[in-house]
Amino acid sequence: MLEKVMELHFLLYAMMLMGGLGALGMLTTHLTYRRMIRKNTEVKSNLKEKWTNLWKTRDRLLNRMNRFVWYPSLFCIAFLGLAFFLYSKDVRWDGMPLAYLYVAAIIPTALLLLRQALDFTYREELLMNSFSDYVEHARTWVEEVPVPEKADEAAKEEIVEHIADSIRQTAAAGSHFSGMLTPEEDEIMREIIREFMK
Repeated sequence: MLEKVMELHFLLYAMMLMGGLGALGMLTTHLTYRRMIRKNTEVKSNLKEKWTNLWKTRDRLLNRMNRFVWYPSLFCIAFLGLAFFLYSKDVRWDGMPLAYLYVAAIIPTALLLLRQALDFTYREELLMNSFSDYVEHARTWVEEVPVPEKADEAAKEEIVEHIADSIRQTAAAGSHFSGMLTPEEDEIMREIIREFMK
């Protein structure tokens, strides 16, 4: 059985298969992200939920892209070690063919280069445009709130609390901006909102 594995170079083909799976996985992840960006930047409704979902999905897809580089690379190195062990154990073989070493070096390098070529962090501009839409929408909501000239402090504080709560939800745990608001920053944010309402 081991002779068949060595004669037919199953480990070499398994290394190539790992490289192909890694490349295919990165390509599908990249296309998934592009489709998601296109779909979410066209729709103008429910901007807050759309924006937070974009950041969460972006982080998840970036992690998936990294896994499609490292897991196949580690499997290639493991297959190289196994091939070296099998060829060194059997005295009938002169040695391991250099093709194993070439493939084990080329596949991780090619996957890293492909990872850089398919990188979608440059699409942050599209995400920031959607965030600016959300901020603009929130600002128009504030402008639409009727605030009488001599409104009592309780009504103003209620509006300030509503706006601050919206910002706090945007910076909620699990998003890219978690931990953004410390108590001091929260108080500064409230002061800015109060000044904006005057």
